[in-house]
Amino acid sequence: MIQEMIQATKGRFGFHLISDAHRYRPADLSIQFYVMSSALSRRADLAISPHLATETDIDKFVDDAIASLQAIRVDAKRALTVAHTG
Repeated sequence: MIQEMIQATKGRFGFHLISDAHRYRPADLSIQFYVMSSALSRRADLAISPHLATETDIDKFVDDAIASLQAIRVDAKRALTVAHTG
């Protein structure tokens, strides 16, 4: 089974667009988001999302990720402040 794939990386994040065009008509398309797994990575190589098939799926995943990152940022800053002040 050969899949066609488009990859793009911006900063530490990226996505893969996967198509099973040779198997299905119409083509079965999905996006999967990735993050660089280490500082030595040259491209985003660790999947952080399921396969997303619609624009709505993509928007929901990214919106949820942003909200989670903003919440964890607040917690991390609070922990750092508490650690410094004892």
